[in-house]
Amino acid sequence: MITTNNITVTTAEKKNVSIIEMINKKIEKEQENSFGITILFVMISTMISSVAIGLALHDGFSFAIVALSSVTAMGTNAAAFSQSPFKYVVWLGTISIITNTLLVLLQLPKLF
Repeated sequence: MITTNNITVTTAEKKNVSIIEMINKKIEKEQENSFGITILFVMISTMISSVAIGLALHDGFSFAIVALSSVTAMGTNAAAFSQSPFKYVVWLGTISIITNTLLVLLQLPKLF
């Protein structure tokens, strides 16, 4: 608020917050719980990756799906077990979970 010669001008700035900024702020806030969250990311990432690989091996063999699913899950595990910064583990875990969930959803029609 700026006051000059009895004239008051109010300015309101709109903040455009991206999803990446929101996630990074949440990561900073949850730094104290990093050990438990890291364990959850490793477990969930590995579980969904196992389902995606199982579906890829169910009816034939899809090397691309097996490779992508393995690389994303093992990237999360490697970051967690090598004690990388919490931010890296969260981002690699998020990428792994999203990628492998999409792979599972793409392969579900083959079952029916």
